[in-house]
Amino acid sequence: MKKTCDVEISNQNNRLKVISEQKIQVSSKIEEYHYKVTSAPEIHVELSRISLPPLEDKPFIKLHIACNVLGIVGMWKPDAGFQRALHGDWAYEFQTNISHSAPTLCFFDSQDKNCFTISVSELSRDVRFTTGVHEETAEIYTDIIIYLTDLSLPYHFCCRIDRRPLRFDQVLQETSAWWNSLLQETPMPVPEDATFPMYSTWYSYHQELDEQKLLHECQIASKMGMRSIIIDDGWQTLDNHRGYGFCGDWTNEPSKFSDFRKFVDEVHNLGMKCLLWYSVPFVGEFSNKWEILKNFCLHYDSSLQAGVLDPRYPQVREYLISVYKEALLAWDLDGFKLDFIDSFRDYEDTQAPGKGMDYSEISQAVHRLMIDIRCALTQIKQNLMIEFRQNYIGPQIRRYGNIFRVADCPLSGITNRVGITDLKLLSGSCAIHSDMLLWHEQEAPEDVAIQIINCIFSTIQVSVKLDSLTRQQRQVLEHYLSFSIKYKDTLLKGDFTARSPLGLYPVLLSATENTKICAVYEENYCIDFSNNYNIRELWILNGTHSNVHYVILPDKALYSVIQRDCTGKIISEINIKTSNKQILTFPSHPGGSLCFVRQSIS
Repeated sequence: MKKTCDVEISNQNNRLKVISEQKIQVSSKIEEYHYKVTSAPEIHVELSRISLPPLEDKPFIKLHIACNVLGIVGMWKPDAGFQRALHGDWAYEFQTNISHSAPTLCFFDSQDKNCFTISVSELSRDVRFTTGVHEETAEIYTDIIIYLTDLSLPYHFCCRIDRRPLRFDQVLQETSAWWNSLLQETPMPVPEDATFPMYSTWYSYHQELDEQKLLHECQIASKMGMRSIIIDDGWQTLDNHRGYGFCGDWTNEPSKFSDFRKFVDEVHNLGMKCLLWYSVPFVGEFSNKWEILKNFCLHYDSSLQAGVLDPRYPQVREYLISVYKEALLAWDLDGFKLDFIDSFRDYEDTQAPGKGMDYSEISQAVHRLMIDIRCALTQIKQNLMIEFRQNYIGPQIRRYGNIFRVADCPLSGITNRVGITDLKLLSGSCAIHSDMLLWHEQEAPEDVAIQIINCIFSTIQVSVKLDSLTRQQRQVLEHYLSFSIKYKDTLLKGDFTARSPLGLYPVLLSATENTKICAVYEENYCIDFSNNYNIRELWILNGTHSNVHYVILPDKALYSVIQRDCTGKIISEINIKTSNKQILTFPSHPGGSLCFVRQSIS
């Protein structure tokens, strides 16, 4: 493979360029600059270590990487969404930082194997990627710029290039492990409660919350297996217009919750946990805190009627930590949904570092704030749950929370599926949650089931009014919540395989020693279980409206085949003996399942 790597470090006074193939050429006024490449040829992983001394005048590092387009059909990045196709190198760029996405880019072939994965060790500062096909040479060009702002201390970073022809999902999981090895703090432990289904108030109630109605929801939800309720926006304000002008005081609105501690106690009495929503950066202009904090903001947003607090000020961090600490102590909460931390960023009207600030870089201040929040709260309650939403899901964020949730995608099963899968590939042990499920009150039970199947490899969040469900809708929800709990270890912690990223994952699989679960989202797909001799239970979940599945089972085995409809009702049960690894055809109910239970192998 042809490979070049240009490294350029620039500021107002100095410019340095390194062109690295087999020889390294260096010319610069910066004598302390060091560049080193370490390579393991047998596994095709290269690590470039770059160091430079303190610099001024907003320095940046620029890397240029070119590789041949041999077999590459698509590219993956953490927040790609539906966009995985190749583009010209003039058309595609994205940016990462401490609270947005993660700095990696994976090019893959038609067999879902890695061709070329680029990752950098800068997990806090702004990193800009520009990538695509260079038309003149049919190569992939990737430019990476790391903005260093005020660099008062020596700086070191690594660029990791992985060319191993392994499955792309395995390479991404190993990239996550590499990042994990670079960071001082450990990921936040995940309590067991974070892996059980949860009820959320957002889609079902929005800001129009009522404590008695929510307690009624909890009564139903707890019987369905949900372990927690997330009280979303609205608990703190009488205003129900979705704005943020009243954020900042963070006291419960008495007309909605007359006694919040009593409400939480009643939730606990039902066997459920309670998590509470906060918009971390926003202080509203109608709050009592506005006059105190309005001069400590990164930015004012007139459309939100709120300012974005500046964490570089120690009093801002102290205020935010005190808000969550006091709420935890006063109300005996079990967790927090901390929203909008990606709003902590540089704006056109953001002040330069100045008097009263103890950090010059916003990313450093965000890290200090979030680590201090974790430490302060877990000293009070060790098994605390903290949720963050896509796309603030990078390696650093795992140190601040233990739940990553898919970004808002109401009614879109495919968006949920893609978001869940992308999160699972980079998030290690973090609990991955679906965006909240909702559906129209007249929705067909099969379509309810298909939406749930799209989320089955995550912890499911539900946001519908449970006492308004039809009988069949309720049966579907009860069935799949029960299934997700019974097979939780396989679904959430098993050996996870994501197929066809370019096709938005039409088949997903996860396996443990005795169980393998396959969810199919594309009709006429043949599921090959022929090598799964030692697995006792093989499941196919039908995420389509097809009435048939094509399956290859292990040879010379006796299976009990159980067909269920979308409510979990058994439609048929037969015994079969396999031979010659034939493609077998089985009837299947839309939104239903097939289970193959091995009886014996001769």
